[in-house]
Amino acid sequence: MKIVIEGMSTKLSLALMVFLLTQIVLAPQNYRVNGGAGAFRADSNSGNRISQQDQLIFPGMLKKEALEAGNPLATYAAMIDLESQYRESKIFAGIYPEIRFNFEEFLGVPLAGVQALSLSSFRRKTPSVETPIPASYEPESALKVIEREAGKTHLLVYGEEHHLPQTRSLYEPLLRMLWRQGYRYLAAEAFDDKVMGPDFKYPDYQSGFYLFDPVFASAVRVAKDMGYKLIAYDTKESGPRGDDSFRDRTQAENIKARTFDLDPRAKVFVIAGRGHASEETAQDGWTPMASVLKRLTGINPLTLYAPKMSQRMTAEEEDPLYRFATSRGLVKTPTIFVDKSEGHLLGASSFDAYVFWPRIKLADGRPDWMRQVLGRKRVRIPSRLLSGSGMRLVQAFREGDREWAIPVDQVIITQPSDRKVLMVPAGRYWLRTIDRNSQVIAEAHLSVR
Repeated sequence: MKIVIEGMSTKLSLALMVFLLTQIVLAPQNYRVNGGAGAFRADSNSGNRISQQDQLIFPGMLKKEALEAGNPLATYAAMIDLESQYRESKIFAGIYPEIRFNFEEFLGVPLAGVQALSLSSFRRKTPSVETPIPASYEPESALKVIEREAGKTHLLVYGEEHHLPQTRSLYEPLLRMLWRQGYRYLAAEAFDDKVMGPDFKYPDYQSGFYLFDPVFASAVRVAKDMGYKLIAYDTKESGPRGDDSFRDRTQAENIKARTFDLDPRAKVFVIAGRGHASEETAQDGWTPMASVLKRLTGINPLTLYAPKMSQRMTAEEEDPLYRFATSRGLVKTPTIFVDKSEGHLLGASSFDAYVFWPRIKLADGRPDWMRQVLGRKRVRIPSRLLSGSGMRLVQAFREGDREWAIPVDQVIITQPSDRKVLMVPAGRYWLRTIDRNSQVIAEAHLSVR
């Protein structure tokens, strides 16, 4: 069965994100802050003119030095302080809520991503009537299906939802499974070029914006430890005016040049954002990365789409297929539906398969998928790390990592009586609590079996 995906409606929002993140965060030398409050502006040689009426900077650049030194709470707290100004800003009113939700996702707020998908740029009202899963299709473990299908190709393209860390929860088990099948390359849209350097040890706050997510960063550590070659493939160039496909073509060309051109028998796992994983040209002529890569390599990829069949804040925002499947208890783990007679996967004309995600249940303020899919252990925060007042951040680092590394896990606390927990895999860790001013309140060491 093929379900036609509704346009490529996320492209406009993503294009805005790409401009802001690549031009500002990844290329900050083209931008500067002037004066006390700091007028956000583009230098004349950057080719981008931004109104100087707004006396604000991009919210993700607030407290940039503290952020890069390992304190995302400093940036987040500064956003909250300036929220009313950002919401009134001609430049930043549209993007501010999304960036705030991004940081809440990174800081362990469990449903921040689900809330982000209710923003006007993402929110879609769906038919009130559920759409039944065809009778010939049965639910199977997504991991088992991917293991079976990935063995038939040399190219797996996974379209994640940037706002849902849950859609990244499969990365670690996928990396281990794909390694056994001969996959040796991990390419990600989110990677900065520095991940390909010989000195790269672990993700930090200059490795790529979405790697601020501890779930993503932990998967990259797993890949690095296993021996995967990390491939950055995105571009900071904007391309000719009116050429909406420039970025995707360049992405595909970069993947091919950095993998298959050097190793014709390569097996490559590609992580893309949303519709960039589509195998088909969109109705408006946009050629997504995966469609270009398929043509350039002659390889028919296994394409998976993770954003669509996932939980939303209200039922009317959820896909009718998802409502049907979850209301009948068919999605207990990450699931792909398979036609039991023909072997076809339930997908779209643009993707081979949808990944269906279980509804999120919270325990001690943390999502259950961290335990069920990632196998993480629930650890009470030591009492001395709960000291202090105001908003603080408790971080768990792998023993040996420096404080500017992306932690394995982190949560915001506000009260000494806070009962939140850390979710970490077995291993040795050092913990700390810091405040918005980067003052270290307490430290501890922890061994988890």
